[in-house]
Amino acid sequence: MMSKYFKELKILYTREKFLVLSSIAIMTVTFTILGFFLSLVMGFHTAIKTLESQAQITLFFKDEFSEAKILELKSNIENNEKILNVNYVSKEQAFKIFTDLNKDAPILLEAVTKDILPASLEIRARNLQALSGLAEEFKVTDGVEEVKFFRDVVDRFKYWANIIYVVGGVLVAVFLSLSYAIILATLRINISSKADEIEVMKLVGASDIYISRPFKMHGLGFGVISALLASFILTLLFVSIKFLGIFSVDSKFIIIPGIKVGIVAFLIILNFVILISGALVGYLGSLSAVKKYLKI
Repeated sequence: MMSKYFKELKILYTREKFLVLSSIAIMTVTFTILGFFLSLVMGFHTAIKTLESQAQITLFFKDEFSEAKILELKSNIENNEKILNVNYVSKEQAFKIFTDLNKDAPILLEAVTKDILPASLEIRARNLQALSGLAEEFKVTDGVEEVKFFRDVVDRFKYWANIIYVVGGVLVAVFLSLSYAIILATLRINISSKADEIEVMKLVGASDIYISRPFKMHGLGFGVISALLASFILTLLFVSIKFLGIFSVDSKFIIIPGIKVGIVAFLIILNFVILISGALVGYLGSLSAVKKYLKI
């Protein structure tokens, strides 16, 4: 069965070399872009989740606002379902942090005392979207003198992430459409070249499944071969990026909420997804071609 399939594929390649190579080339580019896009999506998703866990709003309090009131406010804030955690930084702790950061600037340390630095609450939200609204709410909270929130950094990161999602999604859709169309064209020519043979097979009672199976296998083969080539290219790309030191072996990707995997595991999952995608595109394209041109 497989030997017959490879023999027919070789004949198809010999007769329609340009179309076969074009089909495989375009599909390889498609699945390479798909893999690269999925990697970017997972990378941005991981970065956003990391940013969400680290991004915070800092509330600085007036000197006359007592520690007891700050701790009471802290307790109330922690009950908010939007809040991940709240950390209280006293004047003494703030002074220690300031001292550690500026230990090489003795003149500056002499000019600052712990009474100058305000007590504060460091608040982390469960997601980035909640930060802006929370920052606005805390600005009018009793006792709060200033609210620090690096909104520009967060918004800029989200802006570029959305651009990547849109551009990547459009590119994948375009190339998937091209791959689908070229499989139809390749198999149409193959089916047309075997019109007499197909007619004879129908006359002697061959079933539609028997007649269409080789063409479906051709489409499936195009998809799988292209996906394997794309996986090889992506693996080389990951190895090159690792060699350049852009990420380490210990880097993690969040594939679903709460689950992180290492680079090797992510690459295995990515290549598996690409292989399944290649098989599906190849099979569905060949199925459409068979139904359209064999009228079965």
